[in-house]
Amino acid sequence: MPCTRHHSQYVYSASAYAISADFERPRKHTLPPQAASALSAHGGHGTNRDPGQKVDGLVSYSNAYSEVGGSYDDCHDTYTTHAWSVVENVNIADMLTADRVVSRLAIYYPAHGKDEPSFDFTGSYFENLRIAGHPVNVKLDTHLLHEHDTFSKLSQAHKRGTSDPLLLGRALGDLGAGELKRIEGTYHALSGMTGLVNKWKDKKKRGGEEFYRLSAANQIDFDAQVGPSEIEGYGSIICIPKFGVIRLAEIVVHRHSRSLVMFQVQMCSSGHGTGTGGGAGGAGGVGAP
Repeated sequence: MPCTRHHSQYVYSASAYAISADFERPRKHTLPPQAASALSAHGGHGTNRDPGQKVDGLVSYSNAYSEVGGSYDDCHDTYTTHAWSVVENVNIADMLTADRVVSRLAIYYPAHGKDEPSFDFTGSYFENLRIAGHPVNVKLDTHLLHEHDTFSKLSQAHKRGTSDPLLLGRALGDLGAGELKRIEGTYHALSGMTGLVNKWKDKKKRGGEEFYRLSAANQIDFDAQVGPSEIEGYGSIICIPKFGVIRLAEIVVHRHSRSLVMFQVQMCSSGHGTGTGGGAGGAGGVGAP
């Protein structure tokens, strides 16, 4: 009798976490990834929840949860994977606060194995985000990400320059070499950013990249939203004097995987440490028949 269940050699991969931090000064403390979930290789479903906590006055949140899942969609003959995380009433050193941060990733891989996996971040958002006390409206560029949902699409667009609005450090690329080095020298959390920006600015050498670093929040105009301020805003990268750098909605793209971190707070002055949150990542096409 033939088996009516779907069997394959497909390997699922997904993970998510709500918040994590490591601080060295003024007090050493580690907050391991909270409300973290990891998907089993065979798929299925996983979830985790944390009721919230306060950590040394540096990190607090009221609720956090995540979910991962993977299954075969027989209606569309597709392997589907998802990962998402939520953190509520988050506060990092009173410099980044938000009522809600949601990170979502969906992955689709045709069962015939002849096409690339596609990735979608629709549904990721910040609710009532404030940076250094200033309200910041962030509309993530999930539309452009959706248009470049496979590695080939992104690679071809990168050669043409049509995906440049997504490149990490896009606004820094508009600065002169001297100004960029000044910022990197002042904010040590940006060490190496000059090399990253100069690499993608050289359009003659584009092609054959093994991975891309992007941000879905490059369109933020901090100066226009806040007005005159000592804070320097460069799209998704916000530099705060005597504190450090806040980075938003960064994405790492490989041929078969993508990962999203909704916020990264890097203290590099009066204190030293890093807090991140809104993490979701996964892969498609691993071991497909």
